Formats: sequence, C-alpha cells, structure tokens
Amino acid sequence: MDPLGDDAPCAAWSQHAAELAVPLAAELQAWPESPTMDSLVADGYLQRLMPGVFVPPDVLSSALRRALLLGSAIGRQLRSHHVIAGESAAWVILGGTPPAPARLLTPAHRSRVAGVRVAHASFSSGDVETVGGAPVTSPVRTALDLLRFADATTAARCVRALLESGHITEAEVEGQLHSLGHHYLTRTAHRRLEALLTGTPSLAPPAPAQEAESGAAAETGLPSAVTR
Repeated sequence: MDPLGDDAPCAAWSQHAAELAVPLAAELQAWPESPTMDSLVADGYLQRLMPGVFVPPDVLSSALRRALLLGSAIGRQLRSHHVIAGESAAWVILGGTPPAPARLLTPAHRSRVAGVRVAHASFSSGDVETVGGAPVTSPVRTALDLLRFADATTAARCVRALLESGHITEAEVEGQLHSLGHHYLTRTAHRRLEALLTGTPSLAPPAPAQEAESGAAAETGLPSAVTR
C-alpha cells in the first residue's frame, strides 16, 4: 500500500493506524449539535464521539474500531504524543457509551484539542499499549488514573467493569497503588478501591479538576499515575 498522507485519519499516531482508520473514518457523520441530535443519541440511533461528530452504534464493535474512530473524530488536532486515557481508555477496552468529553494524556507540557480534556502526565514502561496502532493506557494504568482523578461514581463503575471482565486483577491494582507511595491522590485511590472491593460507600472526596477542556492548555504538573 502506498504511504498515506499526513492528513489521513490517525496518521499522527502511525502509518499502521492510518491504514486501518481510513475505511473506518467513512462511518463518521458530522452534524451540527442540536436537540434533534441529542434525541438521536439518547434513543441509541447514534453515538457522539466528539462535539458534532457521530457514528452508528454498531460501528463501535471492537476495541480497535473504538480507538481508531476516536482518533479519526479528533482529526487534524491529533498529535503523535496523544494517548487515549481515563474514561476514554476504559471505553475503548470495554465498550458502552463514549464518554463526553473524550480524555487524552500527553507527556507534552502544552497540548490543545478542542472539545477534549487533555492532561499532562509521564509514562512508565508498560503504561501504554497500542490498539491497531493507537496508543491507549493499559488496563491497570487506566484503573489507577480513574481511581485517582475521575469522580467517585465513574471510577467505581469503570474499575468494577475492568475487574469483572478480567482485564485487571485486584492484586495488580493493589500492587501498583502500593508502588506509588505518597504520590498525589494515592490515599484517595486506596479508599476508593477498598470501598469498591468491600462494597462499602466511599468516603473519598471527589478529585479536583486537573484537566483543561475545549482547547485550554492542560499543564497540570501532576506526577505520573505509575512511577517505577
């Protein structure tokens, strides 16, 4: 296959991602946001990947498709250092309803993507996996980020689903949490995980907002969720 241009969907990630994404990107539908579109999404006829970008639900049938369609929906704003993370990574892994807004992590100190929440973070070996050439935080890294930075309800729902689906184990999550020591919000994550595993209400306060939305610079200065 001839090399695809830099403007091809997901080309910022890799040539492999672009080759797989080009036919998938044809499924994207661009429509102005309106109450009608809200109704179509609410009734399950369409799924919203980004503001004004929709796909039929049956197109999102695999982790590969979900990752590449999200990258395609981001379009020319996508950069090679953008990693699908948080609620969006859980969605890529598990399926379901795409989170709004989409979530990305980047090691770059400044990154702007309109309609996406982008946070700055560093990565250790094993924190990132590729799905069809698209970088996605590993299931364990995803769980740790959710336990630390997502709201308590979302963290409990997504981490429980990752556990029940066998993508992570309690031992893996607990081991990685202990390796964090006293890094930012690790005590919150420990309390949330204990509440999840014991079925008791979590007393952990919601994590403060650490991300920027709609193109604002996202320089959180937060430590990595995994530090080795």
